[in-house]
Amino acid sequence: MKIVIAGGTYEAEFIIKMFHKRDNTLVVINGSKEEADLILKREHIQVYVGEPWRNFVLQESNAHDADVFICLCEHDSDNYASCLLAKKCFGAKKCICVVNNPTNVDLYKTLGIDSVISSTYLLGQSVKSESTVEDLMKTLSLENNKIVIVEAVILSKFKIAGKKLMNIAFPKYASISCIYRNGEVVIPNGQVDIRTKDKLLIACAPEDQNKVMAFIEQEK
Repeated sequence: MKIVIAGGTYEAEFIIKMFHKRDNTLVVINGSKEEADLILKREHIQVYVGEPWRNFVLQESNAHDADVFICLCEHDSDNYASCLLAKKCFGAKKCICVVNNPTNVDLYKTLGIDSVISSTYLLGQSVKSESTVEDLMKTLSLENNKIVIVEAVILSKFKIAGKKLMNIAFPKYASISCIYRNGEVVIPNGQVDIRTKDKLLIACAPEDQNKVMAFIEQEK
């Protein structure tokens, strides 16, 4: 799968970690040379420096025909413009972007962006017990990156599938905030069992998110 990751800092690094060793082709773009150098140093992957909403940047970075184009820029308008350019001119099959303004979620979807992610919007939808979770795992940053909420889909091959939460030695540095199951929200307690296709929202510190996913993905 070809994945283009445009913009972002910690979020970009997390997505790179997720997909770098899974037979995927990654194209990483960042408008900041400083951030690009940090990503290169930490993740050992080449980063093209340039703004992803510019045609020549996508052209020169070989962002053509991406299976997934993920845009994590600071400004909502830059994310929208980048996704639209990738979809209309570079053949991206699916475009995903983050937004700061939750009112842009529905607007950008109407305007053609496949998936639009806002932490404020998702939290609001959770209160209303409506699932807006996408198949792609996401990480949301809260409180100025002091807390992240990691979302993970449970597969049948995972060790924790089919077990009650009380029987799982879940890491103390993380907490399951809620479970999306068949369009409903389940508030976890010790008697709740973890089922295949459950979508877990897990709160943890940014530095622990890789350990959380490693624990979740342990196979039987």
